[in-house]
Amino acid sequence: MRPSNPDDLSQTHDSLIMPRLEDIRNQGKEIHKALKDTFDHIKPDKKSVIWSDYVAYVNTLVIEGITATIIKSMSFLSD
Repeated sequence: MRPSNPDDLSQTHDSLIMPRLEDIRNQGKEIHKALKDTFDHIKPDKKSVIWSDYVAYVNTLVIEGITATIIKSMSFLSD
């Protein structure tokens, strides 16, 4: 394996990472839109325990998904 120029490495890294970061941002926007649509449809009190629990549940699902993805990525890299 030959040494890489730092600029080439940075450019390669950016070309691989930036599209994925954009996907993550777009998916985050979709989650926020789904929460807003749900809120608009059922019109709960924003301070209600039920609504807070629902938002916490959705946050937990997102965090678990991100954690699972990180674990898979780390496992792939360690193989």
